[in-house]
Amino acid sequence: MLEFLKGLWNGLTDIIDDILSAVLVLLPDSPFANVQIPSEVRQILGYVNYFVPIGAMLAIAAGWLSAIGIYYLYQTILRWAKTIK
Repeated sequence: MLEFLKGLWNGLTDIIDDILSAVLVLLPDSPFANVQIPSEVRQILGYVNYFVPIGAMLAIAAGWLSAIGIYYLYQTILRWAKTIK
């Protein structure tokens, strides 16, 4: 029985992986991949980043948004399952 469930799970994850791969192939490449930032702007951004840690702020914001998104997703799934009101 356990082998059957493992096989079923692996089959489902393979199907989901194939679907996601097909969707990602349809998406266009990033339009910002070839953007060249002038050296003067890089130098100014370096000075600004010394006083305002933009990289750390982006990392914290991404973590916070991920946590909030997971919370709302979990809450929605539980509401669909009628576990919570």
